[in-house]
Amino acid sequence: MNKALLTSLTFSLFSSLMTHSVQANDELDDIIVTATRSETDVQDAPGSVTVINRQQIEQKGGGNLVDLIRDATGVSIRGVGTGGRKAITVRGLESRHTLILVDGKRIPSSNDSIGPNTDYQYDWIPADNIERIEVVRGPMSVLYGADALGGVINIITRKPGKKTAGSIKAQSLLAQGSAGGEGHDIEFNLSGSANDQLQLSLSGQQSRRSSLQSKLNPGQSATEGRKKQQLSLGLNWQPAEKQDIKLEVSQGQEDRWYDTQTRRQKPYQSQYDIERDHISLGWKGSIGKTSNRLRIYQSKIDIHNKATNGVKPTSPQQLKDTVMEGGIAFPVGQKQFITTGFERRIEKLKNQNLAKGSDEVTLNSLYLQDEIDLTDTLLFTLGARLDDHDVFGNETSPRASIVWNTTERLSLKASYGHGFRAPNIKQVSADYVFSIGTIKITGNPELQPETNNAYELGASYSADKFTLNGALFNNEVKNLIDLTGPITNRTYENIDKARLRGAEISSKINLRKGLDLNANYQYLDAKDGNGDRLKNRPRHTLSSGISWNKNNWIWSLDAQYLSGQIIEHNRVSTHVPGYAIWNAGVRKAINKHLDLAMRINNLSDVRLEEKSPAFLYEEYPRTLSLELSGKF
Repeated sequence: MNKALLTSLTFSLFSSLMTHSVQANDELDDIIVTATRSETDVQDAPGSVTVINRQQIEQKGGGNLVDLIRDATGVSIRGVGTGGRKAITVRGLESRHTLILVDGKRIPSSNDSIGPNTDYQYDWIPADNIERIEVVRGPMSVLYGADALGGVINIITRKPGKKTAGSIKAQSLLAQGSAGGEGHDIEFNLSGSANDQLQLSLSGQQSRRSSLQSKLNPGQSATEGRKKQQLSLGLNWQPAEKQDIKLEVSQGQEDRWYDTQTRRQKPYQSQYDIERDHISLGWKGSIGKTSNRLRIYQSKIDIHNKATNGVKPTSPQQLKDTVMEGGIAFPVGQKQFITTGFERRIEKLKNQNLAKGSDEVTLNSLYLQDEIDLTDTLLFTLGARLDDHDVFGNETSPRASIVWNTTERLSLKASYGHGFRAPNIKQVSADYVFSIGTIKITGNPELQPETNNAYELGASYSADKFTLNGALFNNEVKNLIDLTGPITNRTYENIDKARLRGAEISSKINLRKGLDLNANYQYLDAKDGNGDRLKNRPRHTLSSGISWNKNNWIWSLDAQYLSGQIIEHNRVSTHVPGYAIWNAGVRKAINKHLDLAMRINNLSDVRLEEKSPAFLYEEYPRTLSLELSGKF
C-alpha cells in the first residue's frame, strides 16, 4: 500500500509536467560553489548538483546530515553494523568515497580511518547553523582530492550579518511505544557587528535521544542513545575593501551508548565518548578581477570506548587532519576563467594497535581548472590535479566536461572524471593488528590505491513552473579495498574491480502559488568484477514530497522508498524486502519572530528488524516532533 501510494504520487508529478507551464519558480537556489570553487549557476555546473536550502532544512525538522539529505537525488543510506548507525552512499559508492565539507573545509574521514562501523563524520554541524547543503554527484578529485571519488557534500553555514540577529530552537521528540527513541534538541545562533569591519557569531547545541530497544533481541539496542553538546565561535574582519579574514573555533562532545552482548551471549553496554575540535584561520581578497584565498585549519576527533560487565573496550583513537590550502581565480579575456591552487594535508592517527602507537601520512596537491566559453551557449571545463602521497607517490586526476545550453530552457551535459583514493594508515600498516573476541584484523603494506573512472550524460529542462533533470552514469572502480579471509583472521585486500552504472531523474513542479511537488528516482546496477551484485546497495531509490505554503502555514508530506537490496547476514547473502518511510509536518509563522512546527516521522511505524533481521540499521518508530523557534 505504501509503495503504491508513493509510486502514484511520483507518477502524478511526471504526468503533471506534461501539462503545466508559465511563470518561473524562483524559490530554487540558483547559485552553487562546490562544483567549480566559484559561484556558478546550477544550470551551468559541470555535473549533477542538488541544493537543499534553508526552508527545506527547517521543514525536515533538523537531525544530522544523514536525516537532511537521505532523500536527495542519487543518495541512499546503508547500515554500518553498530548501534543502528547509518552511512550515506552516493550513486552506490562507499561512504568513504564521498567527501564531506563544511564551507569547503574537509571533515576527517572517520568512517574509514577510525573504523568501517562509524558515522562520526555526520555530526560536526548543528542543523540550525546550516544555510544550505550542496550535493555534487560524480568524481570531484580535481578540486577536492582523493576522498571525492563518488562526489562532494558541502555544508554551507549561516553567515553573520552587520546587524545584530539571533535565533533559538527548542524541539521535543516523542516516540511511540515504550521501547525508547524519545529526545530533545536545543540550538541557538547569535551574530552581529562590533563595528563596520568586524562581525561576530556564536552558535551552540544541546541534544539527547535515548536508545531504542530491539524487538527481536530483548535486552539489546536496535539504535544507540546519543547526547551531544557543541559550541562554535566565528569572527569576520575586513581590514580593507575586498579583504576578509575569518577565524573559526568549534568544540563538540558526544556520548553514545547501546546494549549488546558478546559472541558468548554475555550482556554488556558499550559506551563511546567522542570529542570534536576544529580551528580555522583564512583570508580572502580581491585585486581587480582576481580573487585570492589562503587558509589553514585543523580538525581533530577523539574516541574513547568503555564497556560494562568486565568486557574489554576497544582501543582509544585520535584522528587529526591539518590542512593548508590556497588558490587564485581569474578571468583570461572574455571567454576563460582559471582556478588554480594547492593543498598540503597531514593526517595523523593515534592508535595503540599501531606499532609505535601512532602514524601519519602527508599529501601535497596542485590543481588547475579552466572554464572556457567556446560559444555563447557552449561551456567547456577542463582540469587536472597532481597528488603526491608520501607512500604511494604521484597520481594525476584529470576531469573534462561540456555543457550545451541548447535553448534558454534545455541544457545538455557530458563529463568524464578520474580519481584515486590511497589506503588509510591502518590498512597499509604492516604492524597494525586489531583483536576483539575471536575477530582479528591485520594491515597489508601491499595494498594499492583505489581508482575510479566515471562517465556521465545529463540533461536539464526548465519550463516556467517546473524543472526536470536526468542523468546516465557509469563508474568503473579498480582495486577496491575490503576485508577478506575468515572472520578469525581478516586482512585488507584489493578486490579486483567494480562497476556501478545507473540512471537518475528528478523534478520539481509549482502546481499553483505556494503548492510544490517534487520527486526523484535512481536505478542502480552495482556489480563486482565477477558480475555478482554488490551488497548494501538499493537497486531502486524513490523519493517524493509535496509542500503547501499559504497564509503563513507550510504543510508537507514526503516519503522515501528503497528496494532491491542484498545484505550479508550470518555469512549468507539475503535479499531484504523494500520499505517506505513517510513523514508529514506543518509549520506556522505566529508572527515575524516566532514559528511553531509539528512533524510526524515514520507515519506507518516501520521497524526494519520486523521486515528482516538482515538489516544492519533501524528506523526510529513513529515519532512526534514539536518545535518552537524564535528569531530577532
